[in-house]
Amino acid sequence: MKICLKTVMLVGGMAVAATGVRATSDNTAWLIASKVNQSANQASETQDAPLAIGGYDPTLYFAGGLPKPGNATITYVFEGQTYRFATYQSRQTFMENPTKYAPQYGGHCAFAMSEDSTVQANPAVFAVQDDKLFLFENEMKLEMWKNNSRKFRVLADKRWEFEAKNFSRVRAKF
Repeated sequence: MKICLKTVMLVGGMAVAATGVRATSDNTAWLIASKVNQSANQASETQDAPLAIGGYDPTLYFAGGLPKPGNATITYVFEGQTYRFATYQSRQTFMENPTKYAPQYGGHCAFAMSEDSTVQANPAVFAVQDDKLFLFENEMKLEMWKNNSRKFRVLADKRWEFEAKNFSRVRAKF
């Protein structure tokens, strides 16, 4: 298995730099993005459902490439959040299995969830682990998660069981 270690700078919603791939024995891929252009994450939403993952296309996290903002005209509402997609094919892929592509913990920071907290995640700092998408508040939280992801995931899963009952109240806002 390979761990993808990439540093990404998003300028106007476009990825302009990336580096590195490292082999590992588990089923994990990591991506660290820095200096995200916040305006790309905070595009205005025209639908009633809040924007999921800051408008990023959730299927692209699994394609081994860089996260990319979706098109505001190619959307799908799942669990009360509006997802955007780069292409109609990406939307179709998501619609066929939305629970695979939607981020864990409603889009909250996975590490913070393991600490009994709901904190806004940065959609450009993430891990794809065991075919699931985990988002993080910042690179430091991602690094801490990587040090013992199994332990933190068990804790976060238990906390999310409680939080998911009030999902509309705790839904991550981007």
